[in-house]
Order: sequence, then C-alpha cells, then structure tokens
Amino acid sequence: MLFFLKQNSRLIGAHITQLTTNSPLLRPSSTRPTLVMLRYFVPLIVVHTAAFLAVMPSLFSWTALAVCIAGIHVFGQAITMGYHRLLTHRSFAVPRWFEYTLVVLALCCLEDSPARWVSTHRKHHVHSDEHEDPHSPLVTFIWGHMGWLFLHNRELHQWSNYERYAKDILQDPFYMWLEKNPTSPLWFYIAQCVLFFAAPLTIGSIWMDWNSALYFAAGMVVWGVFVRTVLVWHITWSVNSLTHLFGYKNHETDENSRNNWLVALVAAGEGWHNNHHHDPSCCSVQHKWWELDVTYWEVRALKAVGIVKDIVPRREVRVEEAKKAAKKPAVSHVS
Repeated sequence: MLFFLKQNSRLIGAHITQLTTNSPLLRPSSTRPTLVMLRYFVPLIVVHTAAFLAVMPSLFSWTALAVCIAGIHVFGQAITMGYHRLLTHRSFAVPRWFEYTLVVLALCCLEDSPARWVSTHRKHHVHSDEHEDPHSPLVTFIWGHMGWLFLHNRELHQWSNYERYAKDILQDPFYMWLEKNPTSPLWFYIAQCVLFFAAPLTIGSIWMDWNSALYFAAGMVVWGVFVRTVLVWHITWSVNSLTHLFGYKNHETDENSRNNWLVALVAAGEGWHNNHHHDPSCCSVQHKWWELDVTYWEVRALKAVGIVKDIVPRREVRVEEAKKAAKKPAVSHVS
C-alpha cells in the first residue's frame, strides 16, 4: 500500500489541486509542486478505515461507547487545554509533570508532536486567512478542514519554521527528543492501543469466556481509540474550518474568524473563535455571559486544587493592571 501511495502521490495531489484552482484564496505557494505528505496521509486513511469496524455488532458494547465518549473529552482537552492554550499561547502555567501528562495524552490523539503543532498554530495566527495561512478554509472548506494535511508544505516542515515559531518548545529536552524521533507520536499511539486491548482483555476474562473477552477488548480498541481519534480529529479540524466560515463576530479582527456555537459545544469552548483571535493570550474565550467556555472553567477548577497558576486574564484587565503598576511609586532603599 505504501508503495502504491508513493507511486501515486502526485496524482492524489493533483486532485486536491483541482479542488483549489477556483478558490478565492490560493493555497500556500510552499505546497507547490504538489506532493502528498505520506507521513500524515497514511495514518489518516488507516485510522479512518479502522474506525469503520465500529459497525460490526460483535465489537459494540455500552462500556466501549462510554469509554469513547469520555475519551473524546479527556483526550480532546489534551489538545485544547494542552497543545493550544498551554503550549501555544501560554495562557496559564502548570507544573512540568502535568504539562507532560497533557502532552502524552495529546500524542495519543496522533495530532503530531508539540513543536510541529505549536509552530503551525502560531503561524496561523500570524498569517490568518492570508496566502501563507497553513489551513485557511477560504481556499476551500475541505482544504481548511483536512486537505492541508495531505499535501507536503515545504516551508511548514522546515526546521527554521520550528525555530521561528516554537523555539521555546524546542528548549525542553523531552519535546526536542520527540522532534529528533519523528515517528515517536506513532509509537505513543500504538502503545495506547496495546493498553486499551490488554486491560479489558484481562478484566473481561474474569467473568467472560475467552472468545467474548477477545471481542470485548477488540471493541474497546475500535471505540476507545479509533472512533474516538477520528471524532477528536474532526472536532479539532472544525475549529480551523467552520469557525472561519460560519458564525458571528463580537470583535472586528483582520481575518475571517467567527464565533460558532455548534463548534463551541463540541470543542469545549474553542468555537468562540473570533473572541480568541481578538485576544489570543487570554485563557478565556467567554466574552459574553452565555458563551460558555468549558475549558476555561476546567482550568479554573485545576487552579482551585493547586495545579494551575498565573491564568492570563482578558486584555482590558491586563492593560488596567499595567497602568496600576506604572502608577505605583518606586520603593526607596535609602535608610
């Protein structure tokens, strides 16, 4: 299969090119000449295909469904709270052990390494809905949602790009190790598959026959890993696509970000995207009382138990605090 994809990577890319030919915004010039990014394309196809095994009745259980639903939030928050608000925007601070926990869970979502994810998102903020935006849906909806992952973006995947947009991430030894071992996210993903199979098999064999325990464990992998992964992917991608096309604006920004209630509902607040683009450093994207930001309130809960500190408030609050600090008289050290 990999040989076939390599031989036909330019042909596949040509179809994506055709979809973007008549778009109001051209895809980044660094994606030309067109070449499929096999490193992303193959796992995306394989995991989506594996998720379709969920239609088999023998692999369904209410336990597996419950684990899938819980996993969408837990692993999804590793992306939203971990990769996005913590690593990318540093909108709050946590101990290193908790940061690493979020990162390991994010690696189990197969959404790339921290430096690559952070550099892509920071570049998106710098060039949002412009020609060099890695994933603007103004090219096409499919491009902004997932098509941008299929094509090799030479500029996006250069080391200089990571140095420019994620230098702080690369200073961490663990994150640097992940970059030096580009297949490492895949091994984290495989490791969780083993865990999701072995644990249910061991527990299920206590009260089930061996054949039933095998199906129960396989169902846990299909629902708890593959289906959950696909759903988390599309929720994440919807922030890139839907919230730059549909919704309303609270703030006039220089790009096409929108507040979208549906995406906010499924993405724990990330759908209030216009609010986020107005003030990316702020931990909260809840600018109106009814714009519920689940992620922010979970960060507040973690602060209440002593894990989180230094939550970044809204810009207006930061400005007022800066003004108050500037008005404070200098402390004299003369005795």
